[in-house]
Amino acid sequence: MKNNITRVKKKFQNWGWSKAVKINAKVHDLTYFFWETTLKCNLNCRHCGSSCGNNSDPLQLPAEKILQVFRNIAENYDAKKVMVAVTGGEPLVREDLFDILSEVSKMGFPWGMVTNGMLVNADIVERCSLAGMKTVSVSLDGLASTHNWLRMNETSYEKAINALKLFLDSGKFSAVEAITCVSTKNIQQLDEMYEILKKNGIHNWRLFSIFPKGRAEINKELVLNKNLLIELFKFIKAKRSSNPDFTISYSEEGYLGCDWEREVRDGFFYCGAGINVGGLLSDGSYSACPSLNRKWIQGNVNEISFSEAWETRYKNMRDRSWMKTDGCCTCKEWENCNGSSLHLWDWEENKTKVCHFKLLNS
Repeated sequence: MKNNITRVKKKFQNWGWSKAVKINAKVHDLTYFFWETTLKCNLNCRHCGSSCGNNSDPLQLPAEKILQVFRNIAENYDAKKVMVAVTGGEPLVREDLFDILSEVSKMGFPWGMVTNGMLVNADIVERCSLAGMKTVSVSLDGLASTHNWLRMNETSYEKAINALKLFLDSGKFSAVEAITCVSTKNIQQLDEMYEILKKNGIHNWRLFSIFPKGRAEINKELVLNKNLLIELFKFIKAKRSSNPDFTISYSEEGYLGCDWEREVRDGFFYCGAGINVGGLLSDGSYSACPSLNRKWIQGNVNEISFSEAWETRYKNMRDRSWMKTDGCCTCKEWENCNGSSLHLWDWEENKTKVCHFKLLNS
């Protein structure tokens, strides 16, 4: 009886949440902004959704254009309330990174970075701090042999662990977290990874499941099936319950249904792309996050200011009724899901490419 009452209560809460999301879409306050610094990377990972590598990035936007975008945002919105996520490629390969971010910080923007850790040393940690960095996420994708295999570099695991230690031991940042792309190769290693993170003082861990995009489209054997996805969720739920001081969550990777919503992450499913999340890609295009297909682009820095694009475009992200195609037309969960995460949309097939709810209930 208790479980039934809890389930009904959660369904009602989810209904209320979905209504709030629709209101937020109409208001569309900008609170989160991705800056894709470059598509160049010092690794060549098998699962990279952006297919980044050591090749040059001829489309990399110059510093003055980037700062033009941030100034425009600061002039039209409250910079202190817009968290900037610095990503790539690998941000640290960009030579003028700290020059740009120092200016961004002076404008009032808080910022955090996602890095593979390969270039992190004591000097980099200090430069991050001086440039105003608040949070940092370091990719850790398995135990040593698995991480190194996935990242195609024999030193990458050691560098990632070292980066986590250096950032944490500095005491200069409000959050130091590990992020893991869970695949068929590392899912059996999660318990041991959990203990390693605890041993090293890391108490923030965000997990993704690999989705078929970029090189992960080629390496489909890495993608979790239903049983492995449930195994992942059971692991996260158990750790959240047994150790509330250790923050572990499943990232925004699609609607999961009543059984798992708020069990593996704090809130209900929410894809804020274009609603409260904007972004600047490495070539100067405006989107919402780097994980999105380039067909979601809403303009370019050379064509329109970001604030004007934010207020007059992004309509296909805020009203997602057009995504109600294929099996979504008859799905009872549509009001809670609205087509799932935008990065999972298949433009060629005109339907959601990965439906976690359907997979979990198949």
